Amino acid sequence: MADIFPTGYFGVKSAVEMMPRLDLEDSTIVVIGCGPVELCAVVAAAALKPKHLFDVDSVQARLDQAGKLGAEPLDFMHDKNGMIDRVKSVTGGRGADIVVEVVGLSPALRTAFDFVRSFGSIISIGVHNAEVLYLYHVFNWQSTDDVQIPWSGTEAYNKNVRLQMRRCPVRSIFHEAMEALEQDQHSLSYIPLLEVPSLI
Repeated sequence: MADIFPTGYFGVKSAVEMMPRLDLEDSTIVVIGCGPVELCAVVAAAALKPKHLFDVDSVQARLDQAGKLGAEPLDFMHDKNGMIDRVKSVTGGRGADIVVEVVGLSPALRTAFDFVRSFGSIISIGVHNAEVLYLYHVFNWQSTDDVQIPWSGTEAYNKNVRLQMRRCPVRSIFHEAMEALEQDQHSLSYIPLLEVPSLI
């Protein structure tokens, strides 16, 4: 509960608050990433009982876990176009109502944009400040410029998309997130807490 579950919960809560008239039981939610925060976001999103819930990653074990938590797993590494088509196929070609991006890299943010429908919402709670170093070390990228939003103003204007980039205020949301965790703690029972005392 330090910040992992609260951040995942906060991402979903923030995205839903951006679309107050959305019928959640008829909605489509996509979570980008399957790390610990992302899987907590899947738990928080599943509690809303959306019509469709998807999670995107490339690590099969993580995708399997997302599936156990109630999301349909989508592998971006093996079928990027197919995963976009899959979301569009269940939404009548529109795309996702809400996309929660937790990875913190421009390609993930671009994928969120590709998933979201017109008038939809993207919430980015991924930490993007390390991206320049990541691109430098992994791709030998030489630019010292800041990484830009990975779509043009025209694309965003034409799609009428809403974007929020947020940092979780853990202290102020802690009790609300704890209540949500208490209701869905069975979903996270796969996390081994028996070893915690030996780590302290």
